[in-house]
This record gives sequence, structure tokens and C-alpha cells, in this order.
Amino acid sequence: MKRLRLLGLGTVLVVAVAVIVNEFRPVGDVPALQTIGSSTAAPGAAAPVPWPDSAQAAIGGEDNGAVASSPSARPRPIASVAKVMTALVVLDVKPLKDGEQGPAITVSAEDVTEYQQENAAGESVVPVQAGELLSEYQALQGLLVPSGNNFAALLARWASGSIDAHVQRMNAKAKALGLTRTTFADVSGLSEKTVSVPADLVRLGQEALKSPVLAGIVQQEQAVLPVAGVRPNVNYALGQEGIFGIKTGNIAAGGAIYLFAGNVQLSTGTKIYVVGAVQGLSTLDGAFAAAKTLLRAARTGLETLHVVSKNQTVGRYDLPWGGGSDVVATQDLDVLVWAGTVVRMALRATPASPPVSPRTAVGSLQVTAGDAAFDLPVATVDQLYAPGRLARLTRVTW
Repeated sequence: MKRLRLLGLGTVLVVAVAVIVNEFRPVGDVPALQTIGSSTAAPGAAAPVPWPDSAQAAIGGEDNGAVASSPSARPRPIASVAKVMTALVVLDVKPLKDGEQGPAITVSAEDVTEYQQENAAGESVVPVQAGELLSEYQALQGLLVPSGNNFAALLARWASGSIDAHVQRMNAKAKALGLTRTTFADVSGLSEKTVSVPADLVRLGQEALKSPVLAGIVQQEQAVLPVAGVRPNVNYALGQEGIFGIKTGNIAAGGAIYLFAGNVQLSTGTKIYVVGAVQGLSTLDGAFAAAKTLLRAARTGLETLHVVSKNQTVGRYDLPWGGGSDVVATQDLDVLVWAGTVVRMALRATPASPPVSPRTAVGSLQVTAGDAAFDLPVATVDQLYAPGRLARLTRVTW
């Protein structure tokens, strides 16, 4: 009998200790479970993309990267296409509103010497003279329309203090934009160490066209500069197959490079523009032809796919102590895809630590379509209550 009493007392002590431990044991975070399917496919048979032979290329919509890219792309020199990033960084440091000329830049004797040396070396340059005044806008025109290497250096020193400082800013911006396979070694693209891949270049072009200033400049057929006079755009495919930009490049180590943008009308009647990049063909004429082929294919091969609707349930929190909440998308998402592309979805919701109020942002639904990626914000629907004291004291597994 005494032994039984001792066993009973031991049981009571064990229960008491468990209750005390539960009282002070923290409540763990509750993960969200994905309820939307992990993938969906664009309707219709997969449409082949007419990638150029012996070269690499990519194509995308107006944002979020490439929707398709040729396989096995590797970083290669990008020549004067680098000037697009040079211009973007100039505008980061010296912002310019659409329609403004901006501050004046005085051409120095050193700038003239640099022009003369580069001209003698056969580089792509634009004439300047000492004391010439160029507005920031005119300097950007000289950089992007006739593609002046000397204007790249002039702008870099003016905006960042030195070419090296500007290159550092270009690489920092590349990292911020997610251009993981892009490296800038100079501001003009003359260096063979300035390299990228087509998918990164598409993202670069998309960013450039967000700037009304740059979007306006790259579609100009010519620029009129104080000393150089009328200078035609080296992108002589402008206006063909809907092309309105962006930048050409040519380098012995990497061939022709073409970062292009063109207007297309999809088979549904929707009008959009696409951004593409062709890299590694032997001539610019070949790059222009490849770009036009991709644009023609885009009119039938691209389509808009509705992936998620606003307030659609994509996940759920189920609380171990009872209750929970659906997780919903906070906006619609339509993505541009090549026919037959598989679109993948992954819920990236933060584990909940109740209490959590209704309509609290808890992360995103990550959607990938080809090389394009989207982060769609998600939120809770209902209140997530913390466990009551009795639930905490009697819990076993959480």
C-alpha cells in the first residue's frame, strides 16, 4: 500500500512538473501550408523558340526578367551594351526628369585628348572640343545614340568622380537588379572582361525602359550635339518589326550583341512590348535578323496566363490548439509566358507567432515562369489567436 501511495505521489509530481514546464515553455511558430497547386502550364502545345544558331539569346516582357532563354548560356563580352548600365547609374547619381536638359557638363582639354586617342585607335567616339557645354541629356544622347566611348568616360567622371567609382556603382546596381552573371570592368564595354548573359541583359533592358529619359533617347533615330552635329543612331534596325530600342554592341572577342525592345500584338489582340537580347553572332546584321525572327515568333508564341486572383486562397495556417486562417493573394497576377511553359508556385509565408491580426502581410507567393520571377504579396484572412492558458498547460506536442 505504501508503495502504491509512493507511485501515486510520483505520478502527481510528474504531472505537476509537466504543467509547470508547459506554463513557461514558449509556444512555437506555426508554419503555413501551401494549398494552391505547385505548378500550372500555359494552354496549348509547347511552341519552339527560334533561337539563333551558334549564338545565345533571351526574350521577356516588360518586367521581371526573361520568359525564355537559350540553353547553356555563358557570360560573354557585351561591348557597348554596357553603356545602358553606365547611363542608369548616371541617372541614379544625377536624376533627370523627362523633358529636362539637366546641368551643364564642360568638356575639358583632357576629354579632348581622350577623344583623339580613342579616335586614333578606331574606337566608337563622338567629336568634342575644349570648353564645349553639354547638358546631361545631350551627354546621355551622345552615349546611347552614336555610342560614344568618350562620352561614357566623360559622364562617369562627372557623375561619380572617377571611372573606377562609376564601375563599382555599376556592379553594385547589377547585384541589386539580380544580374548574377554580369560583371562590369569598364564604362564603355571596350573591355573583354565586361560580360553578361542574355537573360541578365533582358533584365537590364527592362530596367532602362522604366526611365522615361532613357526610353525616349534609345528610340531616337539621331542626336544633335553642339560640336558633333547630327549623329545617327547606330541601332539602324529602329522602326523595323516594331523595334524601338535599345542598344547595339560589337567586339572582336564576343561578336555582335543586340539588346532590343519591340512592340508586338499577341494573338489575343493584347498589345505589349518585349525586351530581348542576342549575343554572339558574327555581325550586327545577323543580330538584327535574329531579333526580328524572335519578335515575329513572339506574336504567336507568347500569351498572357492568369495565375492568381486577388483574395484567392493560396495557403493556410492551422493552429494546433484550434482555429486558423486562410492565406490569400492580395492582388491579381497575370504573367507573360511562352506557349507550353510550366509556371511554378511556392508559398514563402513567414511562420506565424500568434496573435496575428486579420489582413496581416505574411510573405509572398513566389511564381516563376521561365527565367521570370514574381513575388506576389500574401496576407491572412482571419485573426490568429494565441493559445489559452488551459491549452498551454495541457499541451503535449507543440
